[in-house]
Amino acid sequence: MARSRETTRFNRYLAKKHRQVLRGQIRSQRDNDAAHTVPVIDHSDRLMDRAISRDQSLDLLLEEEPAR
Repeated sequence: MARSRETTRFNRYLAKKHRQVLRGQIRSQRDNDAAHTVPVIDHSDRLMDRAISRDQSLDLLLEEEPAR
């Protein structure tokens, strides 16, 4: 029975070390990915211009309709 307990403890120890190695690899991968991030593109000006042009075109359509 003592031998089985030793085996279990050793297997748990190996699993813990394996998890630590995997976590270290994930951290280093995240650090490498952080160096190659894609810049964020700000589309707000283009969207505002589009909204204004649509609003102006709707105003023109409403002005052109004959009153009943």
